[in-house]
Amino acid sequence: MFSKYYFLTLFAVCSVQSTLAFATYDVEQPADNNSRIAESRFEEVAVSGQVKLHVNQGTLLNLPKAASKVLIANPEVASFQMPSPDNVFVFAKAPGDTTLYALDENNDVIIAVTLTSGYDLEGLTRQVAKEVPGTEVQVGPATDKGLIVRGTVQTPQQAKQVISSVESYLGASTSANGRGGQGGQGNQSLRIVNQLKVALSSQVNISVRIVEVSRSLTHALGFSWDTLFDNNTGFIRNGSSLFDASTGVFDGSGLSLGVLGGTIGDVGGVLSALSNDGMASILAEPNLTAMSGETAGFAVGGEVPIVIQTNNSVTIEYKQYGVIMRMTPTLLSPNRISLHIAPEVSDLSDDGSVVLNGTTIPAFKVRRANTTVELASGQSFALAGMLRSSVSQTVSGVPGLRSIPVLGRMFETELNQKEETELVIIATAYIVEPTSANNLQSPAQGISTIDAHLPPLASAGYLY
Repeated sequence: MFSKYYFLTLFAVCSVQSTLAFATYDVEQPADNNSRIAESRFEEVAVSGQVKLHVNQGTLLNLPKAASKVLIANPEVASFQMPSPDNVFVFAKAPGDTTLYALDENNDVIIAVTLTSGYDLEGLTRQVAKEVPGTEVQVGPATDKGLIVRGTVQTPQQAKQVISSVESYLGASTSANGRGGQGGQGNQSLRIVNQLKVALSSQVNISVRIVEVSRSLTHALGFSWDTLFDNNTGFIRNGSSLFDASTGVFDGSGLSLGVLGGTIGDVGGVLSALSNDGMASILAEPNLTAMSGETAGFAVGGEVPIVIQTNNSVTIEYKQYGVIMRMTPTLLSPNRISLHIAPEVSDLSDDGSVVLNGTTIPAFKVRRANTTVELASGQSFALAGMLRSSVSQTVSGVPGLRSIPVLGRMFETELNQKEETELVIIATAYIVEPTSANNLQSPAQGISTIDAHLPPLASAGYLY
């Protein structure tokens, strides 16, 4: 009994081992045969040619015999058309590499070529040099389906023009920080890397003087801005009325502005003299520096809380008033600056104020302008004609007699006085470069004490 059980067990183990060996042989053998067959077929259809194309260009391939099928690996890089069985027209859509196969009716390979598509960088460089003269720019391929723009330009404005020219040529778009957008061909992501160097300084210093002048006093003295800013200095005028004193609305129709050269010293002297005599009030003299294309701001004044009620909630918003200015310089050439200036002078007024649930919301009298001029480095920009008028009434008379009913009017005098002020803004722009800390001084530096100028001390006093 024991020997029979042992025999059956031994027979079962041998059967399992033979089955495992047979199964292993069955799995490995077909895989080895398939790899040999695949390798053999790959050698038969190996790519044997290359066709180079520029994006948006095509070429016609003449086949040695008629083809029944044409296969392309990446249709986003290139496409094809067959005008006849033995001709294939290939069109490049986007930069990249792909392969093309042409088969006959027996599925035998007629041709197998590599299609290489890229941008015409030489033509692009020539176009940039033509559209933006005076620049030295080279355009090369990047590693991530993008382009690198290298070279030297004179101003930041030229750098923007170069990038715009590249984008228009490629049909691509890039964001301001250099990250690529979607290309216009093949819907491929195209990254344009800006490595341009600006030869000139891209910083502009703007010195501004904002002065409020008494118009009644200047008229009494026979002073006129029109005679100071004449047409010989490049002064520009338009309109005749800028500020509506009755409504407090600035309509901008009487704005007077101009670019000043040698007369700016006279203008500054006149304003200083008027300020010293009490005829003018210098509201602000900011000195700002900004990069080309960036906005510099200046504000002097205060903020008024405005209560706003909506449904059952109350919110508070703060409204600025005082002297507020925004300036944006842009370098056009080594010595030309485009300056956009937007000054605003406002103050609180009881006229037009609103009382809401016991809370008084004040009104504002605002004088505002917005203009853009072009001037050279060191020239000044003048803005005048923003008027404001106020009317005051003073009643005086003989004490006691003026209080008599009806007859009291004979013993009193009523004086109506109208006062007008005019806002004058002068801005001077300079192209500047950064300097080292050693070249800068604080207000206390350079001033020596009195002991340094006294003679040396003796035992009994000073030696003379």
